[in-house]
Amino acid sequence: MCGITGIINYSDSFSFIEKKEKYSHQIRLMTNSISHRGRDGHGFFINDSVECFFGHRRLSIIDLSDSANQPMHSPCGRYVIVFNGEIYNYKELRRELESEIEFKTSSDTEVLLCSYILWGRDCVKKLRGIFAFAVWDNLTKKLFVARDHLGVKPVYYFYDK
Repeated sequence: MCGITGIINYSDSFSFIEKKEKYSHQIRLMTNSISHRGRDGHGFFINDSVECFFGHRRLSIIDLSDSANQPMHSPCGRYVIVFNGEIYNYKELRRELESEIEFKTSSDTEVLLCSYILWGRDCVKKLRGIFAFAVWDNLTKKLFVARDHLGVKPVYYFYDK
């Protein structure tokens, strides 16, 4: 099942330390509140400028190894993904990507992340499955969020100012 949480905060009146403490605490509370969605592990991500906070609860299905834990980082460190769902055609996508990418796991999460890196938002057009995911770009400081076309894996968000 899995579950993902996130906070994006581009600006507020808090200092670096205050933001890190406040939002680190909030992301842990949010992620703990969905602990029923994943008993096999959990993970957190906070970017260096404390704008992006991700949490993940894991239910291991495809790749049971720790190397498939989330949030998952791209090899270059630029991108970070949290993902809930299943990409049914991940093996086909992986074969398509193998000429460009050296994979480290057998997870659909890594295939999804690499798909986003190579194809950008158009990667969603190639996906078959049920999914909700968020990718943070540490370079551009931008977030990309997507869900499956039917909303089987829903995304709830709140936007303020």
